[in-house]
Amino acid sequence: MEITLKRETLSSTLQNINSVVDKSSSKPILSNFVIRTLDNESSNVEFSSTDYELSLVELISAEIKDQGSVCVNAKKVFDIVKELQDEDVHIRSTEQLWIYITCGSSELRLPSVEVGLYPQTVLETLPESMTISVEDLKRCIDMTLFAAITNESRRNLMGVCLSSTSDKKTRWLSTDGHRLAQILKPVDKLSFSEDNEVIIPRKALTEVRRAADLFGKTVKVTFDSRVMQFSGGQISFKTRLIEGKFPNCDPIIPKDNNMEIVVNRESFINSLRIVSSISSEKLRPVKLMISPGVLRLESEKADYGEVVDEIEANYQGEAFQIGFNSKYLLDVLGVIESDDVILECKNSMSPTIIKSSVDESFLSVIMPLRVEW
Repeated sequence: MEITLKRETLSSTLQNINSVVDKSSSKPILSNFVIRTLDNESSNVEFSSTDYELSLVELISAEIKDQGSVCVNAKKVFDIVKELQDEDVHIRSTEQLWIYITCGSSELRLPSVEVGLYPQTVLETLPESMTISVEDLKRCIDMTLFAAITNESRRNLMGVCLSSTSDKKTRWLSTDGHRLAQILKPVDKLSFSEDNEVIIPRKALTEVRRAADLFGKTVKVTFDSRVMQFSGGQISFKTRLIEGKFPNCDPIIPKDNNMEIVVNRESFINSLRIVSSISSEKLRPVKLMISPGVLRLESEKADYGEVVDEIEANYQGEAFQIGFNSKYLLDVLGVIESDDVILECKNSMSPTIIKSSVDESFLSVIMPLRVEW
């Protein structure tokens, strides 16, 4: 194989490739990636990588002199390419499994691996599909992924559950058992059984979100019960779906919270950061003391001090107090984009709903903490 590529394009693609490759030493073959010329393409080459769970295929333009394919260590090539200075990068392979990379006055030689040993990524035709705008996809990921669990204790919660509603909207839902996030979003060309649901892994959504702008304006999402593919522009991701049943979260979403508090989002964020700053506890608990016109925030009283702050609140009911993990509050406030947020409460021990003052498609539910100070 012998090809010439633009250095900036190559460096960007290699960054995407490196995000997918397996970083562990238990499967050395997965630290590599494949460059392949395509029989029906005279101006594009295919870059692909996989960790068995998530795969990436990206086409980039190149000047192709000799057809072929190579499999080489992803980190080594990326570390080299990002330091090169010239505009064009020339890559040539030999039958002895050596790869020569030349750029300006820089030239190096690397060993490669037999391409046949590397697991090939095949994009499939799958029965379920939808087309969603890139902006809507980014928003659905941002508004839900923060609430997904991050450890292996409950694998079926290590991602976002995707289903469809009776009015042909997609429902994106995540929970870690202490909080929940949900957004409803209409999409184009939805072919999705209403009684069907799939769980998309955290890593797949993280990588899709990071590379989302490469899809163009829309993304085609296809899937079955095993795998899901995101395709658009010159890039495609393929991921295994999480096996298992996602819990029914409908009973967790309160229907009778009758106390509504409206606060300025930025003021709430700043106050939470101030009040939680001295806490040494992992949960960083904060107490909200709510009375007509005022939201008072307190940190836990301790030997090293305490912090109190007050902000204005639009609330006319009876005074009450409730405790929360401040990180959970900051996470949800960080993804809401409106100037004001709404807290819907029932009492100090019942789940609280947090939502935007202008966007009814999103809501988050947070379980309160028992605060004893």
